[in-house]
Amino acid sequence: MNLNTRAATGKNMPSKSITKRDTTAEKTAAFFDFDGTVIAGYSAFYLLKEQIKRKLLGRHQITDVILGLVNYRAKLIDADELMSIGSSHLKGTLESDFSELARQVYEKNIFKLIYPEARALIEKHRQQGHQIVIVSSASHYQLADAAKELGIEHILCTQYQVESGSFTGEVISPVCWGHGKVRAAHRFAAEHNIDLAQSYFYSDSDEDLPLLEAVGHPKPLNPNKRLSKIAKSNNWPSQTFNSRSRGISKTLRSVGVYTSLISAYFGGLGVSKLSGSSITGRNFMVSSFSDFVCALIQMELKVRNPENMANCGPAVVIFNHQSQADGFIIMKLLRDNFAGIGKKEFGKFRLLANAYEFAGIIPIDRSDSKSTINLMKPLVDTLQIEGRSVAIAPEGTRSSSMKPGPFKKGAFHLAIDAGVPILPVVIHNTADVQAKGDFLFHPATVTVEILPAINTSEWRKESLDEHIREVRNQFLDALGFPTENAVGTKPATQKIVAANDMPAAKPRPRAKKAAPKSSSAKASNSTTSQTDKQSQ
Repeated sequence: MNLNTRAATGKNMPSKSITKRDTTAEKTAAFFDFDGTVIAGYSAFYLLKEQIKRKLLGRHQITDVILGLVNYRAKLIDADELMSIGSSHLKGTLESDFSELARQVYEKNIFKLIYPEARALIEKHRQQGHQIVIVSSASHYQLADAAKELGIEHILCTQYQVESGSFTGEVISPVCWGHGKVRAAHRFAAEHNIDLAQSYFYSDSDEDLPLLEAVGHPKPLNPNKRLSKIAKSNNWPSQTFNSRSRGISKTLRSVGVYTSLISAYFGGLGVSKLSGSSITGRNFMVSSFSDFVCALIQMELKVRNPENMANCGPAVVIFNHQSQADGFIIMKLLRDNFAGIGKKEFGKFRLLANAYEFAGIIPIDRSDSKSTINLMKPLVDTLQIEGRSVAIAPEGTRSSSMKPGPFKKGAFHLAIDAGVPILPVVIHNTADVQAKGDFLFHPATVTVEILPAINTSEWRKESLDEHIREVRNQFLDALGFPTENAVGTKPATQKIVAANDMPAAKPRPRAKKAAPKSSSAKASNSTTSQTDKQSQ
């Protein structure tokens, strides 16, 4: 996918007006402002914050930026002058370094701010064959990663001048702001045979009034006070997204997630003592915690093909990892049949570590792949002797994208060693509930797809990379991403079978249990395009 960028030269859902495909789709564009429209916040703030944190800006430069903002609000300087202040502080900075900084800011801050409703709205337009375009005063560096995540090919934005790989400190004028957005949109329309009279523009700010008036379908989205008044007087339909709002109720519910884990742990200990069975106590903890926390954060599940799990015996359950909420979902699905692994970092908090261990979770040091494989050996007993399934996120960490990252080998080694199938569980959108880096949990409906169990009885460790690629391709396909083929090879045929067709694992005597669980266990850029990076 190319991100075509051009210098500016010249819980609500999408309305029903765009749900039916029309014959003029190829001449229609859907333009989206970015800050405050697609994301709940302003990307420049997080970029500036990170620059200050890393001491990339001095006191004089910080003061200069703040005064520039004040003077702009007071109408003492125009948008070109304000953007020139920001670009001047980049003079001499390598473009590659700034691109990497912006990428890290995206992963840390921006990804979690994307409105789920904006994703849905963009997808509605895409289904109609409309050209999707981000048009923003922000720089290409602030927009590229989000555009890639959202599958948006075209970016109209402010451009910084680059010579010999470094910024000159100059901004290419005019900037993509106000009437600059109109000029950029007209140029895009001329180059792509777009009829602006049939096109849409979504924005949160009255500063975008010129482009809102230039399109046939102005759509105020999360409008500020002045734009709300303008929209009302012009009978423009407007929407306000609430999924990323932050308030006391969400904060209390989010805090309640962690306190309820400890409460469920103590409840499980009590049940264990009363019943004389640690298994009964563990089952009580897992079931009560997962049920309560899903209700607390108002997360509803839509489960596709639940029979694939119901018909499966002990298996290595693998799932794509976007959010802390993934673990709640897996617990709720497996319930009494649950075991898993968790981050070694939890061991820093003794009470939390005890709770996780009681629930059947083994801490893993993700930085040591060999140690990880060895520490998971007790889970072979969990699968073969106890008959419980083991849940593992093969990415090893949460992803800052809806697209699954590379899969690590531990889960697949475990399936081979235990002689059990792999059961893929595709979680479509828990980033809507809580994205990586966010503390708050947001109400949402999550789609979970349980794929058929995969027979591993004929797998060999020497060909494990190919098997892993094929399994990951199932996730990519289910999530709507292109599958990936090994270079120079044809895709292997994967035999997918129900778990009860899997050859039975050889029984092992209880006397030979494994040792007890350990408690520790440049983005290439030009003024016209950017090419996706392949995950390594």
